[in-house]
Amino acid sequence: MINENFGKRIKIKPSILLGASLILLLLTTVYIFSGCNIKGTTYTEGNNGDNLNLKVNDEITIKLESNITTGFKWNLSNETDANIISLVSSDYKQTPADKNLVGAGGFETFTFQAKSKGSTTIILTYNQPWEKGVAPLKTFKINNVVE
Repeated sequence: MINENFGKRIKIKPSILLGASLILLLLTTVYIFSGCNIKGTTYTEGNNGDNLNLKVNDEITIKLESNITTGFKWNLSNETDANIISLVSSDYKQTPADKNLVGAGGFETFTFQAKSKGSTTIILTYNQPWEKGVAPLKTFKINNVVE
């Protein structure tokens, strides 16, 4: 025997339907844009620990506060697989407002390029390179998957 209610129409309140649709739209948007990189994005200390999805030949730029007049600088760790992501360039610029101040800080900017498929972490340590066995003051990491 077939249930009498089988063919009856299901009634859903419009507010519940609208809410469910908005949640589905939000989840779809997050899924689509997770891991997307906007060309020209510069990553800073606020992005420490981020996960990036890249394509071969994509470039990323990392800009970190630094003060090389103290002997401290950002150094690329040997743990970063240069076969997957390689350093293209690095540069230090003193903060423009402080150009006349001796010992004033600035920023180090690094550009990396995805070379081949795989995953690696860009690890930059802020230390005085000649000091051995001393923990870095700061460590910056970005996890990368190149597809």
